[in-house]
Amino acid sequence: TTTTTTTTTAGAGRRHRRHTGTTFAPRDARAYAGKRRGIGQILDEEFNENADKEKKEKKSAAAAKESAVKASKSEPWIKVGNIADVADKPIKALILANGNFCMVRAGSMIFITACNSTAYQYPLIDGEIFEGSLGAAIRTPLDGTSYDLATGQVLEWCPQDNLMRKFLGTLKKTESPVPLPVYPTKVDDKGDVYTYFI
Repeated sequence: TTTTTTTTTAGAGRRHRRHTGTTFAPRDARAYAGKRRGIGQILDEEFNENADKEKKEKKSAAAAKESAVKASKSEPWIKVGNIADVADKPIKALILANGNFCMVRAGSMIFITACNSTAYQYPLIDGEIFEGSLGAAIRTPLDGTSYDLATGQVLEWCPQDNLMRKFLGTLKKTESPVPLPVYPTKVDDKGDVYTYFI
């Protein structure tokens, strides 16, 4: 605001106007400082938000790349035989670089399992194929433990149904049933059997 002061001189009868200058209303320093702090906070938040967004995008891209790599390496199917191998006898031993396994035929279904039972590590090459409560199943000749061929789930653990099995069952009575390892299987148009090991 501009302030003008008028004075009168008695002798000269003249009026003199004196400008005292321009003044400004005082500002609240604290409010101004607060405003500056608020802008700084906004800029900081914006910067942090952009940085976080960039990090998330990079992390997402890395995860997608890793997933793609895993997908390309997953399910490395390998040929382990042909259905003709189990035409006469339903169980065939598979001796592979990473261990021994069994190819099992139950009707029109083909399964790949570990070669030994889980109770006493007895070979399943002479196991009994039968229809269990969940589908195709195999029973161990020695101790009588039976497994679902599709899932490896134990259907019966060391049943004590004869003298020998009573003794063996007593030894395993306090142990928890151990599922039989089974593996994914597919058969192509030529009858070739493939599996992969997880």
